[in-house]
Order: sequence, then structure tokens, then C-alpha cells
Amino acid sequence: MRKNKLIKGIAITAGVLAFVALAGSVAMGGYVADRILHQNDGKDTIDNSLKQLEVWGYDIDAFNEEYAGIDISAQAEDGNEVPATLFENGSDKCVILVHGAGGDRVSAYPLAEGYLQRGYDVIAIDQRGSGVNPDDRVTFGINESLDVKAMVLYARESLNYGTVIVHGQSMGAQTVAIYASNVTAGSEEAADAVICDSPVPGMELILKEMFGDGDTDSFLANYLTGTSKVFMNLFYGIDYDDADTINVVATDNLPTLIIVNDRDEVCLPEQVEAIYANIACEDRQIVHFDSEHIEGIIDCPEEYMNEVEGFFDNIGL
Repeated sequence: MRKNKLIKGIAITAGVLAFVALAGSVAMGGYVADRILHQNDGKDTIDNSLKQLEVWGYDIDAFNEEYAGIDISAQAEDGNEVPATLFENGSDKCVILVHGAGGDRVSAYPLAEGYLQRGYDVIAIDQRGSGVNPDDRVTFGINESLDVKAMVLYARESLNYGTVIVHGQSMGAQTVAIYASNVTAGSEEAADAVICDSPVPGMELILKEMFGDGDTDSFLANYLTGTSKVFMNLFYGIDYDDADTINVVATDNLPTLIIVNDRDEVCLPEQVEAIYANIACEDRQIVHFDSEHIEGIIDCPEEYMNEVEGFFDNIGL
């Protein structure tokens, strides 16, 4: 009898502990998921861009004096308004720029200048969770790719551009890769070519690296990523696998240039090379710069743009 009571007590205790552990995991998953989605809450992404340009030694005042932009917007299929600045050069070719995490469209202005000097028109957008984009949730390119698609359509149908190119940096390059992997080549919503400079290799991978302080196999990294992944999918309908850049580009059939910065410690060169290796399109090209994360355009702007235009020449643009 005592033995039965003991077994029953152990079972009840185990059940309670399991429930507490499950409830705790759900709560932790919800907390982490919310922090991921709202990672820019309380941050001034507009000011962050200016600070980054200052670190790079880039003269934003000179750019603004030279180039006058026009505010425009497009509407994504989920209803989100996509704010952007259009710089007109009288060209039939337009390049849409997609900035990385933590800043806004202004952080891509060194890249904009490179294109403007070569005669292209440029549209620089604010990603979700950044600048004045009304959606405050960051989804590592999943929902942001809808904004890119909307702006490509807007550039073709409302601004009447004959050639539309999309160029992203870091998390913006991840957005571009996801976008390119979810449109049909030759359709109105598909760019004529895309460029991904130091793309984030995957949502789950980058989170594991962050939570594990570089150790993706640590218990903490796997626990926080795993619980938030389940919560994000169940309650927000967001699947980390949809932002697995290395794998999703297996359906990228748009001409694609991948840019690797060989001293990059954020998006490691071997990770970026893995993205390139898995791209479906035969019109793909990879180029390396001896620079840190997305700094090729800062360190060697002339060589950078020569490589970009060489890619365009190779694919007949």
C-alpha cells in the first residue's frame, strides 16, 4: 500500500514538474518570440543609420546636397505601406535598395550614390521595424519580402521602369533572397536581377549564434531558439524555415549576384558561399571583397560598382 502511494506521489510530482516545465517553456518561447519580432523597440533606427555613416566616414550632408529624393510608397499584398525615397536620374533602369538590421533606408545611401553616379535611378525603402515603416515587426525577410515585391510592381506599373534590379545588404540581402525565391521569373513582380551583399544565412541559424554566443550547439541556444520557433509558428504564423536563406534559394530563378566580404564576422564567408552554391538560377555570380560586413562599397566603391555592372553586362542588362 505504501509503495503504491509512493509511486502515485512520484507520478503526481512528475506531472506537476512536467506541467511547470511546459508552461515555463511556453512563457519563455513567447517572451523570446516577442523580443525577436520587436527587436527595434526603443531604438532610433533613423539615428542609428546616421551614426553608422559617421563611423564609416561617409558624408551624408554632401550626398543630400547632390541628390534630391522624392518620398514615395507602395502597398504590399498584406496591406502594409512601404515607405521609400526615389532618386531620379532620367534612367529607364531602377535599382531598389534594401538596408540591413538596426538602421533605415539612409544606411544604404553610400550604395545609392554608387548607382546614381553610374546613371541609374534608385529607390531606397524602409524595412519593417525600421524607419517610418508602419509594421513594427521584424521577420528576417519573411514579411519584408512582400514589401520588396510591392515596390518592384510599383516601379514597373506606376513609374514605368523597363528594368528593375533589387540590391540588399545583410538582413536586407536575406529579404532580397527570400523575395527572389518566391516570385516567378519573367512576371511583373519579379526583378530582372537581384544582388545580395553579405546575406544573413538563416533566421534560426543567426538566432542560435546570438543566443549561444557563437556556439550553435549549446543547450541555451537550442532551447531559446526551439521554444521561440514553436511559439512563433503557432501564434504568429511565422516559420523560421521560411527564412532559412541557404535552403530557400533553391527556388531562386532570378539572375543573382552574391557579394562576400572576406573579413565579415557577422555573416561568415563560408555561410554566404553556401547560399550561392544553392541558388537555382544558372545566371548566378559570386564576387569577394577584402572588407568587413557590407563594407565593400565603403572600402572600394569604384571596384564594387565595376563588379556590379560587370554582372549586369554578363546577363544582358
